[in-house]
Amino acid sequence: MQYDGGVDILLSDPNSETSDLIIGQSKLYKKINSEQMLNAVRKMADFYNDMRMGHYERFNDHVRSRFRKLYAEIGDESKIHFVFYTSAPKNRIDLRRIKSKFLDMLNDTNAIELDIFFAADIEDDIKESMLRKPSVEYGKIHIDEAGNYLAYGDEAVIVNVSAFSIKELYDEHNIALLARNLRYHIKGKAAGLDIDKAIRTTIEKDSASFWLKNNGITIICDNFKIDGCIVKLWNFSIVNGGQTTYQLHRSEHIDKQHFFWLPCKIIKNVGKTEDEKNDFSLVIAQATNSQKPIQPADLKANSPEQRRFAQAMKDIDIDVLYKTKRGEEIPQKYHAAYLNTNLAQIAKLCLAAIFQEPCKSRNNPSASYKELRYYNPIFNENQKQIATICKELLYIDYYFDKIFQPKFETENKNMPNAENTIPFANKARTVCIAFTSLAARYHQGNITDKDITDLTSSPTSPDIYKMLRDLGDMKKLLPIELYTDAYKAALNRLFRVIIKAGTKNYSMEHRDNPNLSPNSFLQNDKNYYGILNDHWDTLRDDIQEIFANV
Repeated sequence: MQYDGGVDILLSDPNSETSDLIIGQSKLYKKINSEQMLNAVRKMADFYNDMRMGHYERFNDHVRSRFRKLYAEIGDESKIHFVFYTSAPKNRIDLRRIKSKFLDMLNDTNAIELDIFFAADIEDDIKESMLRKPSVEYGKIHIDEAGNYLAYGDEAVIVNVSAFSIKELYDEHNIALLARNLRYHIKGKAAGLDIDKAIRTTIEKDSASFWLKNNGITIICDNFKIDGCIVKLWNFSIVNGGQTTYQLHRSEHIDKQHFFWLPCKIIKNVGKTEDEKNDFSLVIAQATNSQKPIQPADLKANSPEQRRFAQAMKDIDIDVLYKTKRGEEIPQKYHAAYLNTNLAQIAKLCLAAIFQEPCKSRNNPSASYKELRYYNPIFNENQKQIATICKELLYIDYYFDKIFQPKFETENKNMPNAENTIPFANKARTVCIAFTSLAARYHQGNITDKDITDLTSSPTSPDIYKMLRDLGDMKKLLPIELYTDAYKAALNRLFRVIIKAGTKNYSMEHRDNPNLSPNSFLQNDKNYYGILNDHWDTLRDDIQEIFANV
């Protein structure tokens, strides 16, 4: 009898611009060993090879017609993603060996990838996908009296909602209930610990006055219906009152028999498309949030381009969690520092790496998302390209901070001029990021010797800005597989050559001005351009040597 080739999933990646093909298999195991896993992925490889060779007769009609339809849609830049899911817990299986053996079974492996997910990985993905939903599909709240509401036409009402209703909603949906808010609940003194404490105190000791003291909550929804003492809500989110919601949920003083009423504004979303809904929600959220300080990055949280960039950071080879709003939980699989990020960090890294302003990146990072000339090229143009490069920048940033800097200090503490070299290196993080990007772009021909001359002589020229923002057709920075020893070795050498050159310039300045610190020296990008100008011949030779055998 014809069979499905061990394939449970055949689809075109809906988030891919290149019609990537996904071939997947799932296995229900309490435990799994290397042999079982290798046999499972081998079936997918055999299926793929047989279908490409035209052995259609080996598979059932549905599977082969589905594969042929999807395979016909892929292009030259498309990837073939093989995915294996198992309910077994993660163990000590050598996944690199499994993937290596799997790729040995196939041709054209540059376009082929294999991902393996265990039970915990699947749980994290489910949790994250729930958090990424733009709204809760359906829910209901209780109000104090039938017909007791103030209507604003058919578009909005103000009601008195039961605190227990809000507690129940949060218990069921968690922070997905706040999907269209500017941020989730943020813990800590800087985020407004005093406000949280005041809310708790009122709940515990003076709940009768809660209605008077609290601004209440605001809900955006696609539709609502008041039925007696029940308000039914469809596709809704709390856009203001996140900290109130959180404190109501965690209070042991609120239950079915012990609760109070608080003001609640319910507004129909006027948007038709998802982008229009996000824009409308953003306007309402900006206008109504006032209890905790709103930071500039918060105002971008639900903008369409931020939500699209979050998806772009999940796609393409490496899955990185891009947090669009403060307070978002980080699933376990993203705990590595270079696997989760946010607007502020990405904008800061791009200001240094793409726009070659490492000192401004250190001292005024918010400029990178406040100023449209920086913001738009990063978030409103080729998001796929920027997201791919940013995944490298995140690791470059991590490598400098956690690996390179401590090792460099240990190795150089007894070297001549250590009193200048080490302090300079400790402050050279964004300079190293900028130079690594410059070197990679120079190696790939995206930046030329003339561009370097123009950059160092007229860095504020509009032509320089246009040159720097244009990444051409670059698909990555370093032409080396990310996270490998070879990648780390290249970073190590690039960091050392720019630190060496930078220390020379700093030491000369320091001799004339003993009060000058590395921190002060690196507050002005003209000093970075001076390093490039004074040492470019040597730096160019170093770049060519470092990339010679790549």
